[in-house]
Amino acid sequence: MRFRDSAAVVLIGWLLMAPSIDCARDGLQRQTPLSEWENVDSFNSRESCENYREVVIAAEKSDSDNVVERYSYSICVQADDPRLKGE
Repeated sequence: MRFRDSAAVVLIGWLLMAPSIDCARDGLQRQTPLSEWENVDSFNSRESCENYREVVIAAEKSDSDNVVERYSYSICVQADDPRLKGE
């Protein structure tokens, strides 16, 4: 691997994606494609993304069930994941 290739890998990053909440339908929409999920935040590593996800779930336990359930289904994905483009 050349240096230029390794630099590209570092720049990819990780995203915390959470299913959207459709208020009109009153509930969590887990079946929607990943491209329609909300980008909650971005991270330099999968580990930092997963750690943040765990913190959010713990902090939101006293909030509504939709919030807790929503972040329970959230996932960390690489920023270049093809599912984000809806393909």
